[in-house]
Amino acid sequence: MKRILGIVASQRVLGNSELLTKAAMEAAGADTQKEMIRLTDLNIKSCKACYRCLPPDVPCHINDDLQFLLDKIRAADAVVIAAPCYFLGPQGSIRVFQDRFLSVGNKAEEFRGKPCICIMTYGATDMKGYAEAALNLTARFLNLNLIDSDSFFGASPAEVLEDPGNLERVRQMGRGLMDPGYRRTFKANECPVCWSDLFRYEGKDIVCPFCNTRGEFKAEGQEVKMVFYPRDNHRFTEEGRYEHFDVYLNSKKREFLAKKDHYQKLQEPYRSLDWWIKPPEKD
Repeated sequence: MKRILGIVASQRVLGNSELLTKAAMEAAGADTQKEMIRLTDLNIKSCKACYRCLPPDVPCHINDDLQFLLDKIRAADAVVIAAPCYFLGPQGSIRVFQDRFLSVGNKAEEFRGKPCICIMTYGATDMKGYAEAALNLTARFLNLNLIDSDSFFGASPAEVLEDPGNLERVRQMGRGLMDPGYRRTFKANECPVCWSDLFRYEGKDIVCPFCNTRGEFKAEGQEVKMVFYPRDNHRFTEEGRYEHFDVYLNSKKREFLAKKDHYQKLQEPYRSLDWWIKPPEKD
């Protein structure tokens, strides 16, 4: 029996993200085993940037719930990730989880190919920001097979269900989890590699800030279109992952160890400037 894991980054019980996750998982079929995790219930601490975890066989040494979550993702055959957008980006527990990917990136082979969908909910039409694109990074850095993602309007709990089109769409996405032939419809003006709709402009090039795919503006008659040139070794390929997590990060670790005394001397003038404050103790 196939196992589906739903990860919901929201504290709202029966909120929009939870409801759409359940609808998608239900649409995947009755002959599936289903489990859900409320990401905000887990104790996932911030990354310490200590680099101890860089070897592929060394887990993060922080004693929290990250390994529980990763073990559940490893055991799943398909994954649903959902989060609301509050202020232009995905809910904060997603960002904390992403910041721990330093210890996950070089172990991504363990998660390869598991189909995944991402669901983003938002409550103001002009405040979606970068939330869906950022939520998709969770799946991509985990090396999951992101087959679809979408954004759904709903501010009040269950408001998202007032539009029957939302249920129809999310159920389509859920059925896709168990359909190897499922193909997402490409959207205009998005990065063909990671689906981001945010870009930097560098001279004549447009650059996706998420996967670093480059393109340019081209005039076709009266229309101006974005044309992209995906690389074979972009950030989310095996070569791209190896270059960042194995080559670059390990080189920075070796550089730090070789220059440790030098860095400590640079820090010295600021060591005695102790201006830190803390909140008072709570009763």
